[in-house]
Amino acid sequence: MVEAYRANSGGKPMRARLILGFAVGASALGIVAPSAGQALATTAATTARPDLWPFNAIEVTPKVHLLTTPDDYFGPAIGNVILIEQSNGFVVVDSGLNAANGRAVVRYARSLVAKPIKAVMITHWHNDHPQGVSAIRDAYPKVRIIATPQTEAGMLGPEAFDVGYSPGPKWDAAFAILLAKSREALEKLLADPATAPDRKERIKKALGQYDMMANDFKGTYIVPPTETFERRLMIPDRDVPVEMLYLGRANTEGDALAWLPKQKIVATGDIVVSPIPFGFGSHSSDWIETIGRVKALGFTTLIPGHGLPQSDSSYLDKLVAAMADLRAQVMPLAKAGMPLEEVKKKVDFTKSIETFGTTTRIRANAKSLFFDPMTGSVYKEAKGEPIVQGEGSPEPDVPRDTPPPSRAKRHKS
Repeated sequence: MVEAYRANSGGKPMRARLILGFAVGASALGIVAPSAGQALATTAATTARPDLWPFNAIEVTPKVHLLTTPDDYFGPAIGNVILIEQSNGFVVVDSGLNAANGRAVVRYARSLVAKPIKAVMITHWHNDHPQGVSAIRDAYPKVRIIATPQTEAGMLGPEAFDVGYSPGPKWDAAFAILLAKSREALEKLLADPATAPDRKERIKKALGQYDMMANDFKGTYIVPPTETFERRLMIPDRDVPVEMLYLGRANTEGDALAWLPKQKIVATGDIVVSPIPFGFGSHSSDWIETIGRVKALGFTTLIPGHGLPQSDSSYLDKLVAAMADLRAQVMPLAKAGMPLEEVKKKVDFTKSIETFGTTTRIRANAKSLFFDPMTGSVYKEAKGEPIVQGEGSPEPDVPRDTPPPSRAKRHKS
């Protein structure tokens, strides 16, 4: 996700220069329960295998499988990975945060059936979704890598934070620096007498998991898309056809989703994140409309970008209501000329925040990961100012790599 996110454990800023995966992981320590009233589609057994760490595997249907981080995972945020088995291979949605995540995806696919991974769709450019692709391509050199043009632009721009476009010791060292700084921030919280005992236990687990993934980033690099599509790209199959769709801006400029019309399953990427949403550099008005188009698909199972599968639209309604509240409070003040810092003091999103949960931890993280950044985005919308992907990011510890020229095949559909 975006490197400029603040790691905000319990509402206290930790470090502004963390990549988003680390920021959200530190911020959301222990946020594992579904939101109140959220219907989950998780009747299938969850499988925990050491060779898939940090993922657990869930069989959504015999042909659709989910890799997702479990309740006791407190490390950097890692997006869901969905494997869709077609007659001649797998279509994969997203790929994880690093090369080791990509290798886990390959191992899981091979354990299911002797078919190749033939295509990977990247839902958006935030780094915990595309950065396992390099390992998948190592295993399957002819794999199609598919995204929207906007996501390609993000991968060739702001995603390149302490990671390059080819593997090398420079980028391995950059990750080591990032990991050390992340650990330092957590260790300070652990040593702070004001840190609650239950939170200290989660921090201890997080530190152990950071140690476990110390080598996972070695060899990680960005692989840009080989194909882009504007609105719709079909990967046909007799039993499990997949439609890749762009329904409009939402969490980012170019959020894509995968729609399985026969199974009525939709994999949304970070258009939907549960149990609390992320909202950095996002577009509230378009996001509301995009969620409406997702609902209009008539899905029976929704697999979010983070979190467990859902079986109804109750959580979508909650997201729309939260953004409507943001717009109702922020836009009139912004249009009246009130400075952003004064707007932040004036608004009160307590009721909307508590729809996601009433514990201190969930309230603090709903505020820091969604309502605070979305206040800034809605303010810009009201003023007619552009929302630029990755805007405000500080420079990384290692100078950014030069992006390669785009070589993607363009589908105009």
